Amino acid sequence: MKIFAIMKKELQSFFFSPVAYIVFASFLLIVGYLFWVVLVTSKLATLEPLLYNASFVLLLASPVMTMRLISEERKGRTMELLLTSPISPMQIILGKYLACMVLYLALILLTLQYPLLLSRYSSDFDLGPVYSGYIGLVLLSSAFVSLGLFTSSLSENQIISAMLSFGGLLLFWIFGWAKHAFDNWFGNMLGSLSIFDRYSDFLRGIVDSGNTIFFVIFTVVWLFLAARVIESERWR
Repeated sequence: MKIFAIMKKELQSFFFSPVAYIVFASFLLIVGYLFWVVLVTSKLATLEPLLYNASFVLLLASPVMTMRLISEERKGRTMELLLTSPISPMQIILGKYLACMVLYLALILLTLQYPLLLSRYSSDFDLGPVYSGYIGLVLLSSAFVSLGLFTSSLSENQIISAMLSFGGLLLFWIFGWAKHAFDNWFGNMLGSLSIFDRYSDFLRGIVDSGNTIFFVIFTVVWLFLAARVIESERWR
């Protein structure tokens, strides 16, 4: 119940500020425009370009969505109240994580109009990659939120938190390039950390258990680290 109370509070604060509305409008405008451009130029009934573009737009929007989650608590001096209340750091983190995931799921659900449109007007539209692509997009969103929560816990300055989040996400996005730069075990190791390469498998209709486990572990690790950062403040 404590987790859901924090989630409800976060959702209310999101929608009482213009940030959520700006992000929603920008996301839908950019993704809708890119969907139209790809469809007109390629004339192919495929959702792969849309899901790729949506993931990259979410990567850009994620630092804005997550930068305030912990940083604002510190700046407003409300973190001390949370830490002295009968709420554990992990409950605080999970409540904020779930609130942000609700927003991401709402954004993802709003894009369902595009596969519905393609399936209506295309007789050979394959739904398999659509299902797997949306599963991958949800897992990718979870990874974005968890890393954003961790970077937000590091500073009370929201700009610093946003820049750390963007830098971290971009780094994990381009780790796959290491496979071409280092043709050895080191390059393969870095490439295995690429969230983009693992997400690309979902876009091709491949729901691999290894990729799913990777995203789950990625999320759990950053949520755990965020909780530990908050826990350390309790003993200062």
